[in-house]
Amino acid sequence: MLKMSYFFPNWINRQFVLWQAEQGKRKTIDEFAAYIGISRPLLNMWLNGNRKPGTENIKLLEEIFGMEVYDALDLPRPNPYQQKLNRLWEFLPEEFQKRIAEEAETYETKNISERVHKVSKQRKAPKTK
Repeated sequence: MLKMSYFFPNWINRQFVLWQAEQGKRKTIDEFAAYIGISRPLLNMWLNGNRKPGTENIKLLEEIFGMEVYDALDLPRPNPYQQKLNRLWEFLPEEFQKRIAEEAETYETKNISERVHKVSKQRKAPKTK
């Protein structure tokens, strides 16, 4: 929580300053909140470190400002391949969706079996001193 109280508020404030510079003139917090698509009270809570964005707002911030939002919130960045697949999923034929899901399950099952075998092998191995 310490990181949230310091990094994200500074990051969102920096985004506000950069946005004003891009606009070529001083803008208000209300205008910045409208630009982001959130309410001013919510933006104020972010700026004061009293609240962090939820999942939907994180995605919104990512669309506007990029992946850096995850760093500011000390969250792992999403996998770009998974994001691409999520965006395209509804456009894929159902048979292709099914095939992808089956391949993923096969891969997962294979990896679980390999890990279990590896752990079991390590337990059986004699300990050396």
